Amino acid sequence: MEAEESSPKKSRLIHTARTMLVTGLAYAVNYGITLVLTPYITRTVGTEAYGFVTLAKQFTQYATIVTTALNTYAARYIGLAWHKKDLRQANVYFASVFWGDLYLGFGLLALSLLLTLFLERVISVPPAIVSDVKALFVLSFIAFWVTTVFSVFGCAGYVCDRMDLKGVFKTLSYITNAAVLIVAYLLFPARVAYVGVGTLSAALVIAGTDLWMSRKLLPMLHTARENYSFRAVRRLVREGFWASFNMVGNLLNSGLDLLVCNQMLSSLAMGQLAIAKTVDTIVQSLYTVVDQAFIPRFLHSYAAHGVDELLKELKTSMKVSGLLANITFAGFAALGLPFYRLWIPGEDTVLIYRLTLVTILTCIPNGAMHPLYYIYALKLKQKFPCYVTLTGGLFNVAGMYVLIRYAGMGVYAVAWTTVIVMCFINFVSNPLYMAHVLELPAKTFYPDIGRNVLACGALTALFCGLARLYTPTGWITLILTACVYGALGAPLHVLLACDREQRAAVLRMLRKR
Repeated sequence: MEAEESSPKKSRLIHTARTMLVTGLAYAVNYGITLVLTPYITRTVGTEAYGFVTLAKQFTQYATIVTTALNTYAARYIGLAWHKKDLRQANVYFASVFWGDLYLGFGLLALSLLLTLFLERVISVPPAIVSDVKALFVLSFIAFWVTTVFSVFGCAGYVCDRMDLKGVFKTLSYITNAAVLIVAYLLFPARVAYVGVGTLSAALVIAGTDLWMSRKLLPMLHTARENYSFRAVRRLVREGFWASFNMVGNLLNSGLDLLVCNQMLSSLAMGQLAIAKTVDTIVQSLYTVVDQAFIPRFLHSYAAHGVDELLKELKTSMKVSGLLANITFAGFAALGLPFYRLWIPGEDTVLIYRLTLVTILTCIPNGAMHPLYYIYALKLKQKFPCYVTLTGGLFNVAGMYVLIRYAGMGVYAVAWTTVIVMCFINFVSNPLYMAHVLELPAKTFYPDIGRNVLACGALTALFCGLARLYTPTGWITLILTACVYGALGAPLHVLLACDREQRAAVLRMLRKR
């Protein structure tokens, strides 16, 4: 009997590891391409123009606030109906989301194109690149429309637990994006709008592969207009409203930073911060890798065994996510400056390094806490965290204004206010309320958070000490040094971040291997 029980657990572990590996590979390809192309783009079109690439992405995120209300719980309701063999209900939700997204997509696209028409009146754009930046925004908005309209087909990976397959297709989309950019910049005069062409190409690949997955994995679900239900849309929007509300808070916390730089500082400062945020975006992607692998396990554990088993899975995910975040932070603290000197030698590397270091300070608490955000969706307890996020966002924007206008902190003000607000939320608000939602003692998550912070401090001290002994000066030595740091840091993190029982489990697993 014990062997029978261990077999499903082993199978789930292998599937989780495979999903993390494939998803991680997809992001590695994406950011590997970004690291290669960014310095070339900044050299050819300039740092100021490159800042508008990230700003265009943020503008599409503003539009996503509207669609999030409809799409957040689409996979949940479609999946529940599918697994219950209720094909009629599954088709109702499937078709309702598709048609709802289609209507929203066209409406938002029209507004976005109108905004682009008067773009230079909304944001500060150097006159020499106005037409180029406008083309970038138009292509980015069209890519957003494609993503929105075809988003319901992406539910197949979640419903059928085939996020590993979805990771393969993401990798294909990133390679397509890179191929388009390489061809464009090699054969034609340099323009920042080519980034929009690459983004649109990647969106079309994702849309096509999602459609194929849906037809392959969920062949009985269709988008027939007669299956559309306003009642289903209303239910999804009612449940997803708080997710959109939370995005407003997130927007105030980190989504307005480039716009603030553009309006209160300069296009150059915006471009420098955009480069600095590249590393932060990579760290955020690490959280996604862990989240996508563990969310199906959270659902299964809670449904089958209740809070006790769920808590074990949550704490395991904290260790994995914290490990990735801590090694990334400590590694960048030690090797970030030589990395920037190799990557963007013509820029103000010291300023960008310091900005990046401040920006990624949030990963110290957020690394361990991020997988736990799913507690709110699992228990349908979204209101309080949304109010906290929105309040923090308002303080963040106010703090940016005051520190730039009256303290003369410049671009550092934009980075520091976000760090202070997000650290408070993840050290104080989230751990307490998450424990309350699960009806557990208030201190439940603090021992793990404390050990994670201790591990991060030890890793940073170790890596920075080693960096004083040897500083790499070439790409090969930098990569090899980073690998050595990772090999040294992983066991140290396990030693410090895991309790006695968890360390014993890791040792048992290693002995079996």
